[in-house]
Amino acid sequence: MKKSLLYLFMLVCSVTLFTGCSDDDDNGGGNLAMALQSSVVGTYEGDLRVVLPELHLDNTQERKIFVKADGQENVQLVLRDFSIEVGGSPVTVGDIDVSGIVLSGDAGNVQLEEKKVTISHPDLGELPVTVSGNVASGKANLSIQVVWNDWDIDVTFAGDRISTEVDDSDYAKELVGWYAQESMTATGAPEGFDAEEWPGSSGIEFTYAGYNKINVKQFYVSFPPRTERISIENVAIEKETDGTITIAEVKKTIEGYSNKGEELSLVFSGFVKDGKPTLNISLKSSKNDITYVYVGEPKKLTGAAIESFTISGDVVKAQPEMDNDRNVVFFVKKGTTAEQLKLVPAFTVSEGAKVMYNDAEYVAGTPVDFSVEQTFEVVSQKGDNLSYTVTYREWTDPFAMNFDEWEQQNEATEENMKYYGPVGGWSSSNGGVEYLKKLGFIMGDPYPADKPYAVVQTNDSKSGSAARLESLDTKGVGSILEGFPAVPKVTSGSVFNGFFKVETDNTLRSTRFGDPCDKEPKSFTGSYKYTPGEVYYEALYPGDTQKANEVKEVDKKDMPAMNAVLYEVETYAFDYLDGTNLLTSDKVVAIASVNYDEAAEAGKYIDFNVNFMYKDGKSWDASKKYKLAIVCSSSKDGDKFSGAPGSVLYVDDLKVSF
Repeated sequence: MKKSLLYLFMLVCSVTLFTGCSDDDDNGGGNLAMALQSSVVGTYEGDLRVVLPELHLDNTQERKIFVKADGQENVQLVLRDFSIEVGGSPVTVGDIDVSGIVLSGDAGNVQLEEKKVTISHPDLGELPVTVSGNVASGKANLSIQVVWNDWDIDVTFAGDRISTEVDDSDYAKELVGWYAQESMTATGAPEGFDAEEWPGSSGIEFTYAGYNKINVKQFYVSFPPRTERISIENVAIEKETDGTITIAEVKKTIEGYSNKGEELSLVFSGFVKDGKPTLNISLKSSKNDITYVYVGEPKKLTGAAIESFTISGDVVKAQPEMDNDRNVVFFVKKGTTAEQLKLVPAFTVSEGAKVMYNDAEYVAGTPVDFSVEQTFEVVSQKGDNLSYTVTYREWTDPFAMNFDEWEQQNEATEENMKYYGPVGGWSSSNGGVEYLKKLGFIMGDPYPADKPYAVVQTNDSKSGSAARLESLDTKGVGSILEGFPAVPKVTSGSVFNGFFKVETDNTLRSTRFGDPCDKEPKSFTGSYKYTPGEVYYEALYPGDTQKANEVKEVDKKDMPAMNAVLYEVETYAFDYLDGTNLLTSDKVVAIASVNYDEAAEAGKYIDFNVNFMYKDGKSWDASKKYKLAIVCSSSKDGDKFSGAPGSVLYVDDLKVSF
């Protein structure tokens, strides 16, 4: 049986263990009910056993179960951080927490009457379940039978009430932090070796490992012949009656001991009292046996993150969004002035951390000039820091373009290297063509610098100016380095709203399609005409950038592609679709796609008007974030590196209506 399937068995068994009695059972009421509750409330410790003979599974672990008062008569049972040992590996289920459990019997022997239920599980189907058990004189005995495919799965718990008090708090969360060294002593070190040098100022840090478990983050200890790296995982902790938190003893062999061929053993234990840890660390090799006692100062928190970030102001269109590199972007209304960009930010940061701005702690409520790039630094209690760069973007609706205004979109100074594009958030595949022009000296001049770009402005238009898109013959040159993309035989001309950024590992990801959209699109209109190229080249490995140069001639006529695509995003600033997934991503919600009409080859513009068609099961949801992309290409399969060089598409007066 698969491990995941067994996990589901264990989950079903665990939940049912504490749900055998329903609220409909009669517990007698009054004083008897209160006596029953009093006789079972407390902390139980004992053996939890899971047996499945068909899989030769028989696991037992020592666990605690907490029984809490629920109202005046019922109880709540809690099993924290439940897991099963399967094949030497823990399968974690999590917390089992069931309230409203009714009791019956008498105070000396509280019964869980036999209860038969059927569980409908989405993966395992219908599971007949029988639960029974009792708590007698502080001893709990619970059993459960689950039948699946004629297999009986047995789960039992047998334990004693060790306290009438209930404390199921997770003290591991209290210990998480960094503890600077207050003192460090070492006994047994050889003469002349300074065993007290490390951990030193680096301190020791505890991280969270689960319910009442901690990790000891990697640290260094001075041990002959030099320092050794130590880290400890899943150390159990427990709070004593005097408030001291004990750290369980761990014995292990240190991997990677610097004296290769020798074994280095570790014994680790300790306690935390009044917020200060005392750690006992014993290291033993064939030549040395040193015991260290590390006493730490009260903890300092290590978090230095912005957990949430908002900016107040009427001009703010979309609140700040953040990527993994701590770049923060927020959107403002179109036409916002520099004066209006003096706005007040509000931060929620890691516990204990502070926000620094211009080398001083930021004072909440102080306006910041966001008309220029700003940097905020978050400093933890420990002193660690993270910097965040904040910029703004204007919220535009570039969903209509008559192609009358163009601007230079690269920084080239040589005339034949300059390329232009439509203003207002529009881009093109010209960035890729520029890249090919620059490759000339190392890849056999696949597209000479003096040749025209794939997308240019033209007066051959429906009105004013238009965009002329051409599929180029870029020869097809194999990759010069492993992992480096090949130069395709066919490079199609494309124009789109969004931006272009060369991605050398996969050139199809260079096109970043779309802009934020907060209105439901209805239709996509425009005008176009088309001339297909003479020879069609079909890619042998469609979409494979490493083999984009490998094509064959086929008897096929090229055609253009004109699509408007609505898709979901998590963030407006950092999420986008690209040339690898524009039409195939599961984020796509609706598409307005133009069906090619060969009448466009007659030399005159023809008009189109297509509605957005929603994907099955999807619809506009104003609570979600969307981007809308308009993409036109001179070769429909240009994203697969197929098409006919010389294919030319003219587009004009594109518009999405809402």
